[in-house]
Order: sequence, then structure tokens, then C-alpha cells
Amino acid sequence: MAKLARRYLAHRRAFGYLLRAEGYDLLAFAQFLDRTAPGQPLNTKLALQWVNRKAVQPVTVANRLSAIRGFARFCATLDPRTQIPPTHLTSYRNHRRAPHLFTDPQLQLILRRIKDLRPWHNPLRPQTYRTFIGLLVCSGLRPSEAIRLRDDDFNATTGTLRVPAVKRSPQRTLPLHSSTVRALQRYQSLRCSHYPSASHFFVGPYGRPLQMCAADWTFRRLVRGMAGNGSRPNPRLYDLRHHSERRIIPSGA
Repeated sequence: MAKLARRYLAHRRAFGYLLRAEGYDLLAFAQFLDRTAPGQPLNTKLALQWVNRKAVQPVTVANRLSAIRGFARFCATLDPRTQIPPTHLTSYRNHRRAPHLFTDPQLQLILRRIKDLRPWHNPLRPQTYRTFIGLLVCSGLRPSEAIRLRDDDFNATTGTLRVPAVKRSPQRTLPLHSSTVRALQRYQSLRCSHYPSASHFFVGPYGRPLQMCAADWTFRRLVRGMAGNGSRPNPRLYDLRHHSERRIIPSGA
């Protein structure tokens, strides 16, 4: 089973799935099967025995059963005796949390507050966050994708942005609205005049790449006092990507 689990994981990863935690769990499960029932097909009883062997959270049980279910489908194509664990074995259901949806006045307030950001070893700090947040609002990019952008990922001539691969998303090319292209050009030109050797598109102190922890910390202060309207008490930087229907970077007040 361990050999079959490695074969299954290699097959899934060839399609771009990382399967880090799932891979660890499946290999441990396969080793358990080889010790407990060598030569026997995968069945629901063994799956439940393994996932419940320790006191774990319901979400962990559900995630492990989900991983085993995918592996079982793979095994079933090779051995028809395989049992695929049904979905009703756990009461836990994974519900995606509702994001905060920013109103236009809230976005305008954020832009006004950006003007008051202190430089902190980076005279471009207000311009960086204005452009960074504006890009998230109008493009639907994940913050981690925008952070990783390098200078040559932006093509002003074609009006496109090359987005590096992240999570389960492959590398892709994103078309931009003309106003977004102009906003990115302005920031790029300004950044090049201050930090000509910068390799990343968005810069932090001393022209070094902008860091995710710094972006999160700054955003929490930009939305201070703003009540969340989603499942979480406070708006998050990630919530900005749910405004991807806005195709232009909003103008400042």
C-alpha cells in the first residue's frame, strides 16, 4: 500500500497539486494498512480505525477521510474489492467563511489613510500601499501573488501581468484595464528612480521586497475601527480580492 500511495501522490502532483499534509497522512495510512492488514484491500473499517486512533479535532478527521477517499478511488481502479469511505461518516462540514465586502466609502477611507503612512526607511511607502491595495481591488489577485511579482512580470506594452504559480494556481497571464496599466507604470517609474536595482515590483524599507507580514500589519492599521461584515470580526487584506469586478484602481479622495 505504501508503494501504491507514493504512486498515487506522484500522479496527483503531476497535475500541480502540492498535497503536503495530505501526502504525509496518506503515507502514514498506507504504512498502517501494510502493518495491520498486509495484502488486503483498503476498506472503510480500516480507514475509520486509523483516523480515530488518536484524539483529534473533527476537522482533522474530515480532512483525513477526504484524503483517503481520493486514494481509495485510485485503488478501486486497480482492485475492485476496495471500499471508498462514504461522505456521511463525520458530521463536520467545511463551510467557507464569508469575506468582508468593502463599500466604496470604506475603500476611499483606506486611500485617505494611506496618505498619512510614515516613510519608515522607504519614501515610497504611501505610493507602494496605494498601488498594491489598488491592484488587489481591481484584479482579484491574492496578496501573496502580488507580493511575489517581479519587475519584469508587468508588461506595459501588452497591458498584462504575469502571475507566478502559487498554491494550486498555475502561472497565468492577467489582462489589465488601461487605467490600471497607467497606475502601475507611474509606480514603476517612481520606484525605478529611487531603487533602480530593485528586482521585485513592490518594495519595502531600503528598496527590499515588500514582506507579507509588513503588508498585513499595515493593513490592519488602515482598517482600524472598521467593523467586518463577513464571518470574521475584522476586514482582512485577503478580502480585497473579492472586489475583482472593479477594473480600475480607485482614485484618491
